[in-house]
Amino acid sequence: MSTYLDDLWNDLEKTWDLAMEINDLPEAERSDVAAAWEKFKASELVDTGRTEQEAQSQTPPQKVFCTNIYGIQYNTETKYWIPFRHGDIDLAKFTED
Repeated sequence: MSTYLDDLWNDLEKTWDLAMEINDLPEAERSDVAAAWEKFKASELVDTGRTEQEAQSQTPPQKVFCTNIYGIQYNTETKYWIPFRHGDIDLAKFTED
């Protein structure tokens, strides 16, 4: 496996671990978006400035951007925080290693 792919996977795992800190809570607690945001913004992985800028008037934000190419967003149907990708993937790098 390439180093680039390994790095992408590691970043996704870190993001998923952050989401699971909230997803492992009972539904009533993980559905509290304001409390989740307070916990998320304390993480070094979270890009607080970008998250607040992208949220504009939505407070607390339901879409949290990380410093890598991933983020987590609240799914109102399932009441879980799920990863999403907000950055580009360089397909050419898959063949470099």
